Amino acid sequence: MTDLTEDLTATDGRVIGQRAQLTRRRVLDATAVLLREHGALEVKVTDVAREVGASPATFYQYFSDVEDAILALSVELIENVAFIQAQFDLDWAEGLDRPRQLVSDYLEFWDEHGPVLRIMLLRADENDQRFRQVRRDYNAPFMTKMSAKVRDAQALGRLTASLDPEATAGAMLAVMDRLPNYRQGFEKRGTTRNALIETVAVLLHSSLTGSTLS
Repeated sequence: MTDLTEDLTATDGRVIGQRAQLTRRRVLDATAVLLREHGALEVKVTDVAREVGASPATFYQYFSDVEDAILALSVELIENVAFIQAQFDLDWAEGLDRPRQLVSDYLEFWDEHGPVLRIMLLRADENDQRFRQVRRDYNAPFMTKMSAKVRDAQALGRLTASLDPEATAGAMLAVMDRLPNYRQGFEKRGTTRNALIETVAVLLHSSLTGSTLS
């Protein structure tokens, strides 16, 4: 798993101090802003440096190129999404309130981090080993927690024993990650955000717990 607690280093391998960490943070924040505004292919090192109010040389102290900065932003997502993953540990027996909250939180997470998430998933699909490792670390808690919910439901006889927990978890994660990319199209055709949340919440609840709603 990617180590989120390791010392931050410059591109030359030196461990950087607190002041340099603040500059690195500004570079990452500027990169994230520009990704939302322009997309990955349009963002250049000079653009990030201009946004920060520094020279390109400052950028290169911390990252070898824009994609290297995007990789660092991707690594941060592993920790940032943990509060959503933890919601799978809660008891969902009372109905849709908890899965509905989880789906709503995850859509908001995509609203904030969508450009970085899309690049992370794309580069992983293209077999970039750096991004593949980040995607594995990002996905692992989702898969573990959802698979555990399926196994619990199977033990209670609510889901058939022939259902593969890992495949079920993977299918539900795919739904959660793909839906935000199609949301604008759905909304143009009249499907509201609340309707999307409700639909995915029902799918999650029934697929992971086997419970039926009255």
